[in-house]
Amino acid sequence: MKTKDLSERQLGAVMMAPTFILILCTAVLPILYVLFLSTQDIRGLMNRGFVGFQNYVTIFESGHLQAALGATLYFALGTIVFQMVIGMIVALSLNVDFAGKNFVRSLILIPWAIPTSLVGIMWSRFLSSTDGYFNATLRLLGLVQGEMNWFLDRFLAITMVVLVDSWKFTPITVMIFLAGLQAIPRSMYEAALVDGANRWKQFLYVTLPVMKPVVLVALIMRTIFVFHAFDLIFILTKGGPGDSTRVLSYYAYQESFIFLRHGRGAAVAFILFLFTALITVGYVRMLREKKPA
Repeated sequence: MKTKDLSERQLGAVMMAPTFILILCTAVLPILYVLFLSTQDIRGLMNRGFVGFQNYVTIFESGHLQAALGATLYFALGTIVFQMVIGMIVALSLNVDFAGKNFVRSLILIPWAIPTSLVGIMWSRFLSSTDGYFNATLRLLGLVQGEMNWFLDRFLAITMVVLVDSWKFTPITVMIFLAGLQAIPRSMYEAALVDGANRWKQFLYVTLPVMKPVVLVALIMRTIFVFHAFDLIFILTKGGPGDSTRVLSYYAYQESFIFLRHGRGAAVAFILFLFTALITVGYVRMLREKKPA
């Protein structure tokens, strides 16, 4: 029996080996290489050697890291809250029988199906201060006069980026929530209705508890992607005005490929990795079900 168990373990190890090797080559080694680069003073094609944690000290003392972290948190919090709340509302609205529901569900996915770069170009056109369609509509309604530059004010700029990102990615959140809602047995709602629960109480005490794993999975997915957002910001604002939309991912890009300070760029990228990993681990701990005492 022990020989059989041992052979099964060996078989399991052999079958898992390709996955471990793949993870090692595509995740662990690149992270370790970024950590190594962050300890080097690399400028352009010249490596001036090992500097320890000096790159981290420099970007921290400059104040740019704190500003980028603040922009990242505002962007992440705004998009995640918007997408979770609106995604749940839309999913609940679509989780009923009505004529043409499949057609409406297909329409919901259109923004998500459009390439992100095209979304950025499209919305930069919509929000153009001179001949943008959004400003033209507001002028037609008498809500604004003259030209309104949505990317000139610091608060408006990052708010517009939040709204554009939410327009693009809320549909996938809706689909995740809708799949979870359709898996809830109708008998649970019927039992709650017999107990006198109205729709709000049914949502609070039936839907939310059952949907908790689904919500947390969607939360993990969106958090990972939001913290690494780059293309929309690059197209819409290029980190401006000032540093109001310069999130950590864009800050790492600037240091590495604009200023050619690859060591500092690697340091920012590694900080972003640590920050994302910390939040993801927190989500996973929340997702883990409590064991009965």
